[in-house]
Order: sequence, then structure tokens, then C-alpha cells
Amino acid sequence: MKKIGILGGTFDPVHFGHLILAQEAKDICNLDEVWFMPAKTPPHKLGKKVSDFSLRKDMINLAIKYHKGFYCSDFENTLEGNSYTFNTLEKLQDKYYNDKFYFIMGADSFYEIETWKNPDIILKVVELIVASRDYSNENLTLKNHYEYLKSKYKIRGIHFLDTMDIDISSTCIREILISGGDIKKYVPEDVCRYIREKRIYA
Repeated sequence: MKKIGILGGTFDPVHFGHLILAQEAKDICNLDEVWFMPAKTPPHKLGKKVSDFSLRKDMINLAIKYHKGFYCSDFENTLEGNSYTFNTLEKLQDKYYNDKFYFIMGADSFYEIETWKNPDIILKVVELIVASRDYSNENLTLKNHYEYLKSKYKIRGIHFLDTMDIDISSTCIREILISGGDIKKYVPEDVCRYIREKRIYA
């Protein structure tokens, strides 16, 4: 049985924050692999411009090529409809039933998980790895929110990572590119080159 962490997102583009989070989750939770899983049709991005799936997948592959145990999965691209996390995780566990899956997320997403579609399935199917960064939301601590969720749902398991605070977002990177700025300190060199060559955010 392999222990596999799933890091989902739009990855438009992938950046160092994603890589650091994946590495910390892998090391601290003793994962065998981390799968970067770009969303095909993210529900929260409907009506917004998102780069083609193939471009985002290429950028991930360039970013992770020197990281042992990191893989890019196009699993969501094989599914019909919007890319709902509960559906992806449920089908993953059904297909790879001999493996154990963990879903990697930030503390902000952890606090908002009840706004996601079918959070009960997410909490039941996989264990969560939450990057805490001493995050607080309206004075609600992670522990209190965990106890609240545990009282309401059947939870398979939750692990908290005390990660470094990395102030990077794909949105900010796109804005820097549009304004003609340099993104080398946020994005791996091969990804920077690919973005320039393909004029992805021009």
C-alpha cells in the first residue's frame, strides 16, 4: 500500500508555494508520493479565464521534474462535468483501492470546507493534511474547527502541518506577468521559460 498525497488546484501557474507545501507534506507525513492534480473545470472559476489544461499540466511537469516522488495526474481530465473534489477523491479511492490517499489543503480551505460540495464525502474518503501556518479565522482556532467538524461528520483523519508562510499566489503571478514584471523568484526557471515561449499570460 502506498501513501499518496493529492494536491489539487488550478495551477495557473504552478509556483514555489505549491512545491514547498507538497515537499513538507511528503516529508512530515511520510508520504510515498504526491500527485499534483490540475482541475479540468474548477467550479469556482466558471466564467473566468483559465489556461488550457494541457498548458497547466506541462507547467507542473516542468516544475516537478527534479522532485523525487512528485507526479502530475490528469485524472480529473478523464472525469465528466465540473471538477468537484468529493467526486475526484471518491473515484480515486475506488480505482486505487490498495492505496491510501491524503488530501493536502491550506488552512483557509479547511475553514471553508463546508462550503464545498459534499464535504461529508471528502472527510470520510481521505485523510486531510492541513497547512496551518498558525492560521486563524475570526478567532476560530484550527483545533476548535476540527472538533466542530468531528462532532458533525465521520472523519477519517486530519493532520496539521506547521508550515512556513509563503506569500505567493497564482493570481499575483499572473498580474506581475501582465504588467511586464519578473516572476523568477516565484516560479521555477523552466516554467518561466515555458510561459514566455507559449505567451500564456500575454
